Amino acid sequence: EWTCEPMLAADAVWDAAIPKSRVLAAFRMLEEEESSLQVEAREGDGGIAIRVMGEIQLEVLREVLKSRFGLDVSFGPARVLYRETVKAPCVGIGHYEPLRHYAEVHLILAPLPQGSGLVFDTVCSEDVLDRNWQRLILTHLEEKEYRGVLTGAPITDMKITVTAGRAHQKHTEGGDFRQATYRAVRQGLKRARSILLEPCYEFCLEIPMENVGRAMTDLQNMGADFEQPMIEDKMAGIKGRAPVSTM
Repeated sequence: EWTCEPMLAADAVWDAAIPKSRVLAAFRMLEEEESSLQVEAREGDGGIAIRVMGEIQLEVLREVLKSRFGLDVSFGPARVLYRETVKAPCVGIGHYEPLRHYAEVHLILAPLPQGSGLVFDTVCSEDVLDRNWQRLILTHLEEKEYRGVLTGAPITDMKITVTAGRAHQKHTEGGDFRQATYRAVRQGLKRARSILLEPCYEFCLEIPMENVGRAMTDLQNMGADFEQPMIEDKMAGIKGRAPVSTM
């Protein structure tokens, strides 16, 4: 579970006669105004994917695009944005050695508390690997979004620590450490016990008293965790949390 991030993704759909550049420019402007909106322009199929907090935000975007920019844009089915992490610390080793190239990287991948994101560090001795190479490894760690092995969802809530590495005096180049670093992360994820993180909404439901029983049944069927109803003036309030996928 995590909060303060987009929970859903949907593909934008518009008339082919309208240039993609015009639609993308409108989305980029709205992205600057709204921190919970993320826009991804895909190279392969030329599509535009929108990441939002909920489906109501898609309805608002549709209206804003029409009123402010004169664009008729709809959205495909919303997809839930899962994340992955590891259950316990694990080791990943990456080795890169084609002809006249060489680099080796040793990492520890360890879980962090919910909401921590990704953290990078090094405990490698400079006697083992020069400081400049260590800085390069950290740069390569930070520049890539890593995908988990369960569903291919981005990884989060993890600390990746450089523990050791090796370079060749003549044959090592910066790009060699990029390859070795990526391979070390991938090997670590494959060896780890990975877990899938389910995005959840926190909610407060206000309903008439006569609907409380049915509402609680519906919430239970959604897999929600909720508190006992609070009663006031013939109305009931129920606070809880439920998976985005069911809510």
